[in-house]
Amino acid sequence: MLKRFWLRLNPSVKMVRFLQTNFLIVIILNSANLFNYVFQLIIARSLPAADYGIFNALNSFSMMVLAPLGVIPYIITRYTVRLSAKQLELVKMLIWQFFQGLLLIGIALLIIGLLTLSWLRSYLHITSNLPILITIITAVLSLFLPILLSTLQGLHRLIAFSWVGTGLTIIRVILALILVTWLGWGLNGALLTGLMTIGIILGVCLWLLRDVLQQRLAPLPPGIFREMARYALPVALFTIFNSYANNIDLVLVQHYLPEDSGFYATATILGKIAFFVPSVLLIVLFPEAAKNQEDGEENPRFLWITLWATALLGGFVALIFNLFPEMIISLLFGKQYVESAPLLQIISIAMALLALSNVIFTYNLAHFRYGFLWFLAGGVGLLYSLIHFFHDTPLIIAQILLLSTGLIFIGSLGWHVVSCRVKL
Repeated sequence: MLKRFWLRLNPSVKMVRFLQTNFLIVIILNSANLFNYVFQLIIARSLPAADYGIFNALNSFSMMVLAPLGVIPYIITRYTVRLSAKQLELVKMLIWQFFQGLLLIGIALLIIGLLTLSWLRSYLHITSNLPILITIITAVLSLFLPILLSTLQGLHRLIAFSWVGTGLTIIRVILALILVTWLGWGLNGALLTGLMTIGIILGVCLWLLRDVLQQRLAPLPPGIFREMARYALPVALFTIFNSYANNIDLVLVQHYLPEDSGFYATATILGKIAFFVPSVLLIVLFPEAAKNQEDGEENPRFLWITLWATALLGGFVALIFNLFPEMIISLLFGKQYVESAPLLQIISIAMALLALSNVIFTYNLAHFRYGFLWFLAGGVGLLYSLIHFFHDTPLIIAQILLLSTGLIFIGSLGWHVVSCRVKL
């Protein structure tokens, strides 16, 4: 009680802690983003443009399939915040329960994936089953990683969480140099880097959580799964629509314009820097907002600081890409991809807008407010519908992406301001 009273009298204490943690997270996780793009450069320069397009289309398709399970990190983080305040035995039980459930889901996904191999190969214009098989196995194994990472986040072990993310990308770069550049395993080698990296990082996360895993299992509070289920439905809708907003254009380009998919993938991979660079701030915002909600408080300053920081970081990246698109693409990916320059200019702006929208989504999810889903779902529906009818060139698809993300941001921001009656 005294601690809570002191923090209320001194709101700057929380704010300083929030800003300090954000600063460290931005540095560490954007180091991870740097290595992630080094990985993409290695793959782009080592594979033919068509194979590079297939590689990113498979990864995007996998993310879309797993999108409903994107609810798990939010649930684990949120309820770890609550349960860890009581005892770590409850956190261990939470991990154990989710591991058991995901094992069954993983088996089902593996069976479904094997049964749909021929359809996937035809839809994505792939000549071999092996790349799809590797993607399916990677997707199944990746089901378990968010549980452990979200537990670290919910326990506020954010620095450890961040270093794991950085280590993941460094390992993947090393594996890419070995499997793709040195051994020349091509598309299959590029996909295998993801599978092997997940296996290694799972072991690291288990070691970081060894103090939790050494606890005895304790029964969870009665009714907690019913509460989780009520929370899971809107969050699952959010993760599905958000994943589609991030990935569906790449998959549709591979389907409608497979000869241009490599160029579009290049622009998308670079353009998403405007999304990923500021999005690391959400790792601090969500548990902080969730803790405030659990304490019966609301501090909108956390939202607006994160929103302005996101605008600054994402807008700066988009500005650089609009000023020097040809030079950046030639320097990083090679002159064979310079046709992607007009696409990069448009997609980078779209990704910066989506990053801003994500701040609004994350803050309101922590406070059990879901009205933004109407605008997110409407924007994704518009994105898919327009691309379905208008897909003559990659440039048209990029313009449709910008239109959709712009409407999502304007609608979500307007809804938040009106519904929460806050002033900018």
